[in-house]
Amino acid sequence: MDRDTAVHMAQAAIKAKNKRLVDAVLDAKAAGRGLKSNLPLNERPLIAVTCATGWECYAIVEELVKTRMFRVRALYRTPGTQAAARLDALLTRTEAEEPGVLSIHSGVDMTSAEILTTSFADCDGVVLYVTANTAKAGKITNHGNDPAGGRNACMRQVMASLTALKATPSVQQVVTLIFPTDKVTGIVDDAPEIPWWIDQKLRLSDFLRGQGLNVTCIHRPAYYYAMHRVDYTDTQQFRGDTSLSKTMIKENNLPGINNPDFLVNWVDVRDVGKWVGTCFAYADIFRNVDFSIASNASTGDELVAIAAQHNKHGTTFRYKQFPLWLMKMLSLFTEEVVYPLRYAEWYNDKGNGYDFACNEDLADLAKIHPPWTFEMKLAAWGINDIKPGGG
Repeated sequence: MDRDTAVHMAQAAIKAKNKRLVDAVLDAKAAGRGLKSNLPLNERPLIAVTCATGWECYAIVEELVKTRMFRVRALYRTPGTQAAARLDALLTRTEAEEPGVLSIHSGVDMTSAEILTTSFADCDGVVLYVTANTAKAGKITNHGNDPAGGRNACMRQVMASLTALKATPSVQQVVTLIFPTDKVTGIVDDAPEIPWWIDQKLRLSDFLRGQGLNVTCIHRPAYYYAMHRVDYTDTQQFRGDTSLSKTMIKENNLPGINNPDFLVNWVDVRDVGKWVGTCFAYADIFRNVDFSIASNASTGDELVAIAAQHNKHGTTFRYKQFPLWLMKMLSLFTEEVVYPLRYAEWYNDKGNGYDFACNEDLADLAKIHPPWTFEMKLAAWGINDIKPGGG
């Protein structure tokens, strides 16, 4: 089978499945089924979110809190970091609005079954995020050059989580967050080798299901708007020390790691959080289901055009690709760059077929959650107000 045919068939299957899920949710809403908002606090399901200081999982905590459908238990490891301070601030705001909706718990070691069992106690659902990365106080290192060590790091978390979940019968649903499905490996002859950590994570949901757990797997793009390693949602929170981690949008600079004409699927972390809430609110529909989400599909050149069009002052922008050769050089000195380097090498090699198809395929999903667009992100970041010459 040729590559284009394989990708087309896989994308058509994803679209058909998503339509079935969306239609089921809309039917349930119309019939008054599904979880209600603003129930008395003690009647709301309790959801534990692991790795809650991470960019994606923090957004999930925030979006779950906003629904007023759940109580949320945010679990994380290291107190005293900038990321932990953001979670503390969310707790302060939430307590002022509705005390008891959110609780936060530090010291949660994802490799300790004992700690996770205590952390999951009395929970109805768990958002389970495991990674082959290691991080110390927000500074990411990576096992990208050490597949054996990385797999072991990942599986220690999986096995500890499995033990804890089996010891906690109150947990009825687990939601995992995984890269897009691989549509061509083993089907077409010229498929590039999938990075080991992506292959590892794509197997986890089925592994847990095989152990008797109810797992909803959300496949979402690995690319967040702008450079995915910069957190624009609160303060500028950099996740490393290299220039790659500190790249931001400014006049004549809109950064990326793909070719400017390469179509890339983007997602906003808040959209991930909203879909996690929907999975828990309609748990019967999403039982043991995989489904794919994205917010937008655009090339670097298209993003530049959007930024220019929506700027209020006529400021110009230019796509600047972070050179792969420089990433390769940096990878010799810091493990932090290995992850985006390996992903970029794989994704750029005819790799857009691994993600969701294109904007038209998002129409059904938007019936439930209209996505955050790039235009919305630009306004949220203040890019629309950047003046020429730094004025």
